[in-house]
Amino acid sequence: MAKRIKLHEQGAHNDIKYSGPLSFQAFQILGWTCIVITVVMSLMKIAMKVSPADTSRFSSISEIISYIAEMSLPFLLMANFARILNNTDGFKKQLLRNGGAMAAIYVGFMIFFNRYVVGTVGLLLEDPKEANSLVMTTFYGVNPRGFFAFNIFVDLFLCTLVMYFMNARPKKVFTGKKIYIFRAFTLLPIAYEIVSIILKGKSAAGSFQIPSWAFPLLTVKPPMTFLVFVFLAIHIKTRELRYCRHGKTHEEYEEFLKTNRNAWHFSVYAAIVLLIAGLIDVVLAIFLLAGQAGSAEALDAIFESEKAFKNTIAMSIGFGKASCLVFFAPIVLLFNYTKIPKSKIVGVLIPVAGILLIALIGIQGIYQLVSIAPIKKLDGATLTEVLTTVFDLMSGQ
Repeated sequence: MAKRIKLHEQGAHNDIKYSGPLSFQAFQILGWTCIVITVVMSLMKIAMKVSPADTSRFSSISEIISYIAEMSLPFLLMANFARILNNTDGFKKQLLRNGGAMAAIYVGFMIFFNRYVVGTVGLLLEDPKEANSLVMTTFYGVNPRGFFAFNIFVDLFLCTLVMYFMNARPKKVFTGKKIYIFRAFTLLPIAYEIVSIILKGKSAAGSFQIPSWAFPLLTVKPPMTFLVFVFLAIHIKTRELRYCRHGKTHEEYEEFLKTNRNAWHFSVYAAIVLLIAGLIDVVLAIFLLAGQAGSAEALDAIFESEKAFKNTIAMSIGFGKASCLVFFAPIVLLFNYTKIPKSKIVGVLIPVAGILLIALIGIQGIYQLVSIAPIKKLDGATLTEVLTTVFDLMSGQ
């Protein structure tokens, strides 16, 4: 039987040949594909409400698509891990990229909501000051959960912050024993996640109303997904401590991180954690649903109504939605964070292509929704009159 090589004895000199076929760029592509699928799923759900008879065929695949859509964050976070561990971008670039995207979406939402939603409603009211209150009252009435979480870059930014505070080595201020203060800052993104969960839970329970300006600041993905990547960050840190305990330097550990052996060990550990987390998430969701229902009859009623099920506190917070991690676990075994893509330009183009594809799908989706909507058709003469008026207004005549 071959002698097991101890952690501190591993390195490039005794590396293994196996290298997972998927690089971080492949995970980037898969992550953005899942985001695009999320948009498609949203349009399909709207279509099923607009015209149930025409779109009944979508219901059979909507659940499968929802599982795929939920894997966007795991894919993108794994890609982030690879970049950080390989030091191809470093923490600062990752924080700037995700933080900048998060801020851009926040500003875009505030402009769109206040200018075009509230502003347009204000134009139709005798007292424009009532517009915001009217819009939010209507929203709370339509959406029992009381919030709209959509900014996935909040999750990415928080997870990157956890990795940064746990693993970065500051050269100024937080040096020597002060490094422990810096490490303690890891609690800040964790606290942010907990506060977001509490606010969403209170909103779903009807005891608190989240203001519109906070919507783009809420976390999107299931709490269990965030917890998984906290565990992975802790694993990377404790592994470094174990490696350096036997006289090895941090520089030697960074070289060890680039080996196929360590990449494989990381993939196996991540797959196990993801599998366990997905199963725990399902169990927690069932317990929370049972606790909210209070009785077997009430629980059956929740499961029988799709709307009631989705608006429960457990589902609103995100418990039960991380079961997709069970399916994501085996994919991680094909991942090798040390694999460097041949072209860096492709990595830059991936999010751009994803955003353009989302825009095109949105435009086409609106067109399809109008085509199936039960709208009264106009005759040629009436439509000609409407178009003439529109073109006259556009031309300024």
